[in-house]
Amino acid sequence: MKPVKTPYARRQMLVCFNSRDPATGKPSCGMNGGAQLRDYLKKTVKERGLKGDVIVTGTGCIDICPAHGCAVAFQPDGEFFVSDTDEASAEALIAHLVR
Repeated sequence: MKPVKTPYARRQMLVCFNSRDPATGKPSCGMNGGAQLRDYLKKTVKERGLKGDVIVTGTGCIDICPAHGCAVAFQPDGEFFVSDTDEASAEALIAHLVR
């Protein structure tokens, strides 16, 4: 194994968009709008010229399964959030990111 230096930067936002079968009765970020949140964050990061510093990555389950919203992790910070998937919540994540 050989480490590789990424062209991206210092931070990564991991946005869960895992979808579980509704028959399980368990919530999942995909059913709560995780993919839409990921897409909005990717677009916003690019529009604001943050792409060289931040990468937004959609992920499978990161073991935080909220009834509403979706799980978001900031790396390498090690911070985890449950976020609503509306624009205002996405903007709050971006604001936290660039603090």
